[in-house]
Order: sequence, then structure tokens, then C-alpha cells
Amino acid sequence: MMPEVSTAYVWVNGQWQGLGHRQAQSQAQSHWPSNDRALHYGDGLFETIRFAPDGSIPLWPYHKQRLLQGLCALDFPIDSFQQIEQALAQRPQSPLLAGKLLISRGAGPRGYAPPAEPELLLQWQGFTPPDWGYLRLPQGMVAGFSDIRLAIQPALAGFKHLNRLEQVLARQRFEPDWQEAVILDAQEQVIEGCMSNLFLLENGQLVTPDLSGSGVNGVVRRWLLAHHNVIITPFGRERLLAADAVFFCNTLQGIVMVSRIDGRQFEHPAAQHQIATLQKDLENLYA
Repeated sequence: MMPEVSTAYVWVNGQWQGLGHRQAQSQAQSHWPSNDRALHYGDGLFETIRFAPDGSIPLWPYHKQRLLQGLCALDFPIDSFQQIEQALAQRPQSPLLAGKLLISRGAGPRGYAPPAEPELLLQWQGFTPPDWGYLRLPQGMVAGFSDIRLAIQPALAGFKHLNRLEQVLARQRFEPDWQEAVILDAQEQVIEGCMSNLFLLENGQLVTPDLSGSGVNGVVRRWLLAHHNVIITPFGRERLLAADAVFFCNTLQGIVMVSRIDGRQFEHPAAQHQIATLQKDLENLYA
């Protein structure tokens, strides 16, 4: 579950506005117009960021990759990333070690066509991140197969656009003992978790789904791909259930092994040790 937002700011005339929780929400609303395209069409992006204690962003290169991918895919103005990077560099000083950046194309006339010269709207929500997932779930995650299928749309695959209705539907259908769900696409191929990316371990080999048609290419997934030999391939539920181990990963949870999926118990000590080592490597970035 996402922690409650502790602070909220909006980027106005080159500076962040918003002080306390109530005032910030009020200001955010006053600077987020009713004809905002993110509100009407989901025309925008977001990034959830975890900081190191010194305020640095260890996985920033992968956030940057994904932001640039999303801005290009949605055909945002060419200088959009420079505006975003400037705003992030000037984010409010805070002891909070996580935040969510929302990026909207801004206000526009009625209709789907974007304005010729859009004005970006940015909102920053700071919060205290949860403990790493393995600390809260030392026995591992329980998951099941969602009955929601992801649409196949290569033009929107990989980045975090603001339309998350598939995930909303999937999250509503969690069983009481689930902490995650395995989501497949319309062709019955495993894609991801509702809130996480998914990996298998097969005889020590890392395997992860092909996300060229749907899904979010998370920053922890990108980091793993950059530093480890990972096979990227389509696969279905049968291969997943035959794996030695399965883990989910995202920015806030880190890397968390799965203990059970739909009755299949995962109890492979060597694979579990390998997962723990990957998580320790990730944690060391934030030390």
C-alpha cells in the first residue's frame, strides 16, 4: 500500500509552491485547472522515486531513461525533460525519502488533440517510504493470477503514463491473503505484477517477461538488466509455476521473493539466497 502523502507542491513560474499538507493540497488544486489533460485523458507521466539519505537518487539514470521514453512516446515538447530536471533539482528540502512526480501536458481545449504549445504542469508529492519489502514479508509474498488482462499496445508499453485503470481493476480483485498479483496480457503471456516487475530463477538464470507490447519497465528491472545476465522472453503461467523461484521488484519494495502463487510453494534455498543477494546489492546503493 502506498504511504499517505505527507507533502504536496506544484511547480509555478519556476518554483515549487506549497508549505503544509492542507495548504499544499489547496494550492495544488488552484494550480491544477479543470481543463487539465491529465485529468481528462490521462495525458501525462509519473515517476515514483526513492532517495538515499544524502538526497541523491541512486537509480536516477533509469528514471531518466523511462521519462525520456515516455515524453517521446507521447510527443511532449522537446524541452520538457529539461523543465522536469530543473524542477527536480529544486525540489523542496525534506527528510522524506520518497516522492511521486506527476507530469501533465497541461490545460487544453475540448477534444483529444493537444494544444500546439502546451504548458507542463508538475506536482511533487513527498512521503516516507515503507521498509524494504523483505523486512515486512520475511517469508515472502503470496500472490495469485489476476483475471484482468493487459491490452497489447506497443506505443504505450514500458513507461508510466497516467492511465492505470488496468491496475486499478486488478488491485480490486486481490484475494485477502495476496500481496501481489501476476498479470497476463490478452495473449495469456505473463507480463508483470500489479505494482511490480516479475522475474523467474531457473537453475540460477534470471528470466523476465518481454514488455514490448504492454507493461511497465521499472527502474529496478532496468538496473537488474544493466548489471546481470537476464533472459528476456515471452512465457506463460506454466513456465512461471515450474521455476525454482519467482520475485517481484519495484522502487519502494525492492526485491521480494514469492513464497506461493495459487497453491504452488517456492522453496528453493539456493534461489532464495540469490534473491537475497540481489536485494542486498540494491540496498547498498542507498547506504
